[in-house]
Amino acid sequence: MDAREVAKAREGAKAARQKFAAVIGENKASQPLEVVQIDHTPADIILVDSFERQPIGRPWVTLAIDIATRLVTGYYTSLEAPSRLSVALCLTQAVAPKAELLADLACNIPWPAQGKPRSIHVDNGRDFQSHTFRTACAEWGIDLVHRPPGSPHFGGHIERLIGTMMGAVHLLPGTTQSSIAAKGDYDAEGMATMTLSEFDRWFALEICRHNNRIHSSLGCTPIAKWEALSEQMTRDIPFEMEAFQVSFLPSELRKIRRDGIHLFQIRYWSDALVAHIGRGDGTAVVRYDPRDISMIWVELEDGRYVEARYRNLEIPPVSLWEYREAMRKARALGKSGSNELVLAELIRQQRQIEAESRGLTKAERRSRERKGTLEGTSSAVSSTEGLREIDTGDTSRPLFKVERW
Repeated sequence: MDAREVAKAREGAKAARQKFAAVIGENKASQPLEVVQIDHTPADIILVDSFERQPIGRPWVTLAIDIATRLVTGYYTSLEAPSRLSVALCLTQAVAPKAELLADLACNIPWPAQGKPRSIHVDNGRDFQSHTFRTACAEWGIDLVHRPPGSPHFGGHIERLIGTMMGAVHLLPGTTQSSIAAKGDYDAEGMATMTLSEFDRWFALEICRHNNRIHSSLGCTPIAKWEALSEQMTRDIPFEMEAFQVSFLPSELRKIRRDGIHLFQIRYWSDALVAHIGRGDGTAVVRYDPRDISMIWVELEDGRYVEARYRNLEIPPVSLWEYREAMRKARALGKSGSNELVLAELIRQQRQIEAESRGLTKAERRSRERKGTLEGTSSAVSSTEGLREIDTGDTSRPLFKVERW
């Protein structure tokens, strides 16, 4: 019998392809940031919520690796499935200096990865195929390369990195191992002890350890290779990191109306929009962070981004999924009236019930943990520090930093 067909029948098409498919050429790079690969994976561990320490499921991890040096340049952990936001936050961290992150970790080990990659290699997932992602890469001069369908060896570096990192995860309490057979009768949920924030810190330290471990194909550590190759390299870091992150956020095309921007049936307003009502076709690109929809960014004709916030200040900051969940419940209860008023009422009621309840299901605990993560997140709208001043649209007036209430 044909050996390839036997392997396909016994072990599956993927295993047969890995054993018998032709591998032509090499994916190589000679300089740091010449090629960076990005991919997602569900982590092989069960996490618990930070309230009652009960299991809530597996997190997702997004990783970025530099091909020339094998240095991990960025990562992002979340309870959400992979999305454009995961890619945006991982890429933003990969580009930014790591001094602040290392200070938060109280880690003295160097992590020199910073700067804008010249090329990004990704798979053919929907998050990498989105118009927003492709447009943002073109805007910042990043060459976007998709691996050929059915050719996983084109992403070999990031796949090996994921395997290495998950091997370390398998030593943690609550691990699911890489398969049911490897897991055996181990009670992953019963042994789970780590919250998302604790896992995030552990994962960052594990990346630092990986970057300082001798790599078999390099003969040295990734950090040593980076430093050796980057002596003559100028690290291209965007001057405005917030603008870089915002450009990769999900976007919608909306009309600038007399009462502001309508998005998700919520009205947003900024005084800077006044001069643009009724001008041209009256539409603008609107970007938003799904983790906190209390603020959006409106792109004007000259490329400037203007921040717009809730017109109705009674609405609390919420994530997009929490808003949609509240609207579904409102329709089920037959509530009528303004979406904004119904939203404000329902969100407050739900949060009070969840805060007081001790008998939540796993899904409810996971939902509450996601809301708690929003409060401590490093999203572009989570704190006032480092944000650009509100653009009034009047260049004759000086701009001052203001305290936001």
